Amino acid sequence: MESFDLFHFYRFLLTVVVTVYGLIRLTLFIWRWQGLADRTQGGAMVLYRYFVVLLLRARFRRFLLELSAIGGLAAVLVLLILWHWR
Repeated sequence: MESFDLFHFYRFLLTVVVTVYGLIRLTLFIWRWQGLADRTQGGAMVLYRYFVVLLLRARFRRFLLELSAIGGLAAVLVLLILWHWR
């Protein structure tokens, strides 16, 4: 059985606190944005159409290249974390 390490406990506690804080802030942002969209239907529709046009204009090849770069960086991060914990 491993001994208790205060740094690992602090890191775990900090991770939990930051994750919960981030989720709460994201939820409140989405809730406020949705409330604003409900109050101003014209403005919400303009934003919605703007997002749709941005998604339609995105180049599929460029998106795949960016997605593969993100996947590669995520794989390197996972490997580094696994090697660190060994």
